[in-house]
Amino acid sequence: MSRPSEERDAEVSMKVYLDCETLPPDKNDPLVHNKIAQCTEEEYRKLALSSQWCRLLCIGLIIEGDDGEIIHRGVLGRDRSTMRFHLDEGRTLRGFWNLLKAFDDRKDLLIGFNLLDFDLVVLCQRSIIKKIKPSFQVCFKRFCSRPVYDVMWAFQYWRHRISLDEVAQVLEIESSKRDGIDGSRVYDLFLEGRDDEIASYCLNDVILTRSIYYRMNFIEMPDNV
Repeated sequence: MSRPSEERDAEVSMKVYLDCETLPPDKNDPLVHNKIAQCTEEEYRKLALSSQWCRLLCIGLIIEGDDGEIIHRGVLGRDRSTMRFHLDEGRTLRGFWNLLKAFDDRKDLLIGFNLLDFDLVVLCQRSIIKKIKPSFQVCFKRFCSRPVYDVMWAFQYWRHRISLDEVAQVLEIESSKRDGIDGSRVYDLFLEGRDDEIASYCLNDVILTRSIYYRMNFIEMPDNV
């Protein structure tokens, strides 16, 4: 007999909520010149969704301890002094894996929306490309909720895709897709130098995903957003 969600959740030592924002490749990078030389502008922009060709811009993170206390909350990928995106993928990836060096897939969780098909693939493939060794082996096992809890697939019972905004609407939770900002606008916002808005949008996606996770598992949301 399965145990209540509350008891199962109590067994989790650390929960890592995350979301990535990506850009198309750098047009001045000689390594991608042949790839983008024949691209239309639309095709070039779509490369932001390709883990092989995109640039990792930032990673939004909330890390919880076993008591629900927030250990880390923020956006990796910005220079601390200027708060501008530094565009150093290696630096961002090293920071991410360093924060998760104590991750234990026997008792900890990676939680996100569409993690298995995008964010984790981006993090792992970009790490290989940038020669950054992950601090642990990421499990891409499907049809289960550990060590990766993909909120999208869990909510849909692995049947078909749904957007984060749709789930928020169904559950009557305030969406992060407000003020006219969504993932399709990140590149334009970046070109306009609106780094703060992108970072806030990314972190709000993580906050929303966290709220949905608690709701789906019938656990009272801690008052520590």
